[in-house]
Amino acid sequence: PVKVEVIASGEARTGESFIGTLRARQRAELGFESAGRISAILVDVGDRVRSGQVLARLDESPALRRIEKAQADRTSAVAALAERTTQLRQNESLAKDQIISAPTLESVQTQYRIAQSQLQAAEAALALAQRELALSRITAPFDGVIVARNAQPYADISAGLPVFQLEAGRSLEVVAMLPERVAARIAPGQFAQATASQTDQPADAMQLKLDRISSRNESGSLVQAVFRFIGAEPALRSGAMVSVELPAIASRGLSVPAAALLPGVDPGQGSVFVLENSRLVGRAVQLGDGLLPDGRIPLKSGLSAGERVVVAGVSFLSDGQAAVEHTATTLLHGAKP
Repeated sequence: PVKVEVIASGEARTGESFIGTLRARQRAELGFESAGRISAILVDVGDRVRSGQVLARLDESPALRRIEKAQADRTSAVAALAERTTQLRQNESLAKDQIISAPTLESVQTQYRIAQSQLQAAEAALALAQRELALSRITAPFDGVIVARNAQPYADISAGLPVFQLEAGRSLEVVAMLPERVAARIAPGQFAQATASQTDQPADAMQLKLDRISSRNESGSLVQAVFRFIGAEPALRSGAMVSVELPAIASRGLSVPAAALLPGVDPGQGSVFVLENSRLVGRAVQLGDGLLPDGRIPLKSGLSAGERVVVAGVSFLSDGQAAVEHTATTLLHGAKP
């Protein structure tokens, strides 16, 4: 016995739902650009901050000592350059009166240029030390609210590790990870619907519009899609989970379950077994584009409505094999077998 399905022509509309996460449109993870020990954390979760406000500081003692050394080195370089400038002027005057030789003048000129370079190096070292002091502070890049804090005072921290998460305003967007087959058929501007189910109120439908979609696969098979709300945004917090429902797909014509198909040698080709007069007949079919959401394969040609196609165990069957249709039987509440 073989399990068969009678192929029928018609239209099927199926939608797909995916889990999405709300996040703020403008957000940032903030950390120190240099390593050190945190000396002060000035804000906490829920605090509103202004652009340029200092949020945390590292121990500034090492940076201050380096600034002091750089300032001393610059002062010494300025004095050395002043001395070399005076010597150069004196020797140039002597050279005009031919009191000193040309090689002697060249030596003094070289010492002057070295003094100039040393001053430039000292000024660069001072600028770097001052920048290091500035990097020992985290400042807010825009007005917003602290939504996460990942470090404690007096802890040692490496450069680049996030200390705060900052979000601006109430403008939210929905991020969903979609399978490659779904991402291939949607484009920016397409509409969708989101629902958020909460315990204290019924699920509300929210209208979405696809804003952008990534050109890269995540984890090998998922694509990031970002949706924006149409109209009023929901009274939800960032990080909340919603169900994103994409528009239904209308599929016309014939289709078969994926389990009924034997792949062909060439792309877009395959074969199925049709039950005719108690025998299996192999039939070549041309496949349509894509995969329907319910796991069915659309067909362009090769079958007609009303034919009985084997839908299970096709890899163990052969053309011309005798077969009968499998009839399901069920025993319910003492029914006789």
